[in-house]
Amino acid sequence: MKQLALYLLALTGSLALPAAAFDRVLPPPAKEIPTELKASLEQELAAVSKEFEAVRGHNRAADADIFLKAVRYALEFGEWYDKKPEDGVKKAQDQLAEARRRIEGMKNDTTPWLEGSGSKVLGFYSNIDDSPQPYGVEIPEGLEWGRVKKAVPLWIWLHGRGDTATDLHFISSRMRSKGGEFRPKDAIVVHPFGRFCNGYKSAGETDVFECRSDAVKRFNGDPQRVALMGFSMGGAGAWHLGAHYADQWAIVHAGAGFADVQRYLNRVPGKKPAGFSAPWYEQTLWGVYDVPDYARNFFNVPLVAYSGENDPQRDTAEYMAEVLAGQGFQLQHLIGPGMGHKYDPAVRDQVAGIVEKAVSAGRNLQPDKVTLQFRSARYARMHWLQVVQVKEPMLDTRVEAQLDEAGSTVTVTTKNVESLELLVPWKTAGPSRTVVIDGVTSTFQEPRRFQPGSGATQYYLLAKQPDGSWNLSGKSPANRAMLKSGGTSIEDAFLNRFVIVLPDKPGRSPQVDAWVKAESEHFIRRWKELMRGDPLVAKASDVGNSLATHENLILWGDDVSNACIAQRLDSLPVKWKGGDVSVGGKRFSFATHVPALIHPEVPAAPGHGMVVINSGLTFREAHDRTNSLQNPKLPDWAVIDVTTPPDAEKPGQVVDAGFFDSKWQVVPAKD
Repeated sequence: MKQLALYLLALTGSLALPAAAFDRVLPPPAKEIPTELKASLEQELAAVSKEFEAVRGHNRAADADIFLKAVRYALEFGEWYDKKPEDGVKKAQDQLAEARRRIEGMKNDTTPWLEGSGSKVLGFYSNIDDSPQPYGVEIPEGLEWGRVKKAVPLWIWLHGRGDTATDLHFISSRMRSKGGEFRPKDAIVVHPFGRFCNGYKSAGETDVFECRSDAVKRFNGDPQRVALMGFSMGGAGAWHLGAHYADQWAIVHAGAGFADVQRYLNRVPGKKPAGFSAPWYEQTLWGVYDVPDYARNFFNVPLVAYSGENDPQRDTAEYMAEVLAGQGFQLQHLIGPGMGHKYDPAVRDQVAGIVEKAVSAGRNLQPDKVTLQFRSARYARMHWLQVVQVKEPMLDTRVEAQLDEAGSTVTVTTKNVESLELLVPWKTAGPSRTVVIDGVTSTFQEPRRFQPGSGATQYYLLAKQPDGSWNLSGKSPANRAMLKSGGTSIEDAFLNRFVIVLPDKPGRSPQVDAWVKAESEHFIRRWKELMRGDPLVAKASDVGNSLATHENLILWGDDVSNACIAQRLDSLPVKWKGGDVSVGGKRFSFATHVPALIHPEVPAAPGHGMVVINSGLTFREAHDRTNSLQNPKLPDWAVIDVTTPPDAEKPGQVVDAGFFDSKWQVVPAKD
């Protein structure tokens, strides 16, 4: 879809987006700046944007583009949060001036803004939507870095919640920073933007990894010596990313952040929305992010928590200590005496010492023992093992794999697993290997040549048979992509690259057409406001017969209004016939009902993307009041009655919803 990309960039800039019919929470409304100042700023932005075109192809173009987007969004969405409007305008003017300086540097193929130590603001282009995303770094005095230098450690610091910390204000604060909470002498501190304020979930999760990758490449960072740290909302992000990706960090430090939905909302005053209740599938989907459901993953990484003695958020760490203790893991939980929601300096220094020691040791890429726990299919991998298929989606799933001391036998225990893949890092040579899984032993000949001194890895597929025994194979199954490990949700599509495909014909129902128009426009605007990027948008006729390969396709409409939906009807579990639309055998009037779902583009072929129909982000404006509620609200599929107007919590009345089974077949919804 390379030719389509040029069209997408042009189209996203030309869409006129109406305001939502309900109030936004993030970013909050603000006072508008005076008309004359706005006009002057718009003129200056246009001039700098024109200059930028000369360096758009430069490998550091994002370092300038972040300023242009920051000012453009501030103007478009009225993000002026300073006490005096002139102060916000001054921030914008300063950032446009910095963009000009960087553009001039790139014209001469120089990057002076990278020179020296101190706080800097940089950018990268996200693979999700090609948007320039900012991040900050703090380089200690005297630290040498670069390709010809020794690789340097990175401390990733996740910031706390800031409702008004949009691009303009995040960049401004990072440019003025004199140093953060932690100031290591021999490591670079990296400050991801995290796509603004979403608890480092959804695209915020992807942002952390893209930011890490850019910093590793740019500064010759050592990927084996990366610490994950955060406080408050950043502490919640550290709990989440630490538990779900425990094999990616040298150490995890979580300071004063929530770790699950229900307990947090029940115990923190004022956080639980009035009349809060969630349907069964939403409660099931708490298992996507709730850290206790991934607690055993912390056996793979050092972990240290911090709480102020008098901080209500201390409850989270104490609860996690109980959960982990139940699994035989002792949490190192440091307390700041007399402190509320902040660090005690002495205890902070103690945390820093623990982090420095762990970072110095680095992470083990091929540990002898791997522990995996998850509920969501999104997180079914750890080190050298990957669950392919589970017995029951969204239930507690566990695997533990252990190499013996001789390095020739691997022992595996499972729970709720039907098949899994191992890439075993054997330590020794030998004519045979032994795999023991759930007490059953298999011994087989080793066909690969062993490399002394470095070991050798070997792929195995373990599949459970109807009689409960296990079959072992050295080949990946032909239908690998058809297998569905655990549960998913529509939200999964938005962590990776996606293209919104709009209908270009009238559909079967004028009422549904109106809903599709309003909801698709709402999603585009919400993505820009909350996820801080211009989503890639096309019309069905421009996509044509293209398949979802390197991107997920978000299709809006029905089989009449959107040819891309009609093209896929044979493989989708949704049908329009007569006066009905059916999902899983249940029929609903297509005049007033819309199916929403996520499904593989080509279930039998690996390497393709996902298709989503009639849905954007499923958490909405009302859920932005607390990051703990910015979770998936719809499972794999749902049917929406559009006679109930969309509001800040839902896209209409959800009359049916559920998950697909392991072969992407509809599982009847619960009552």
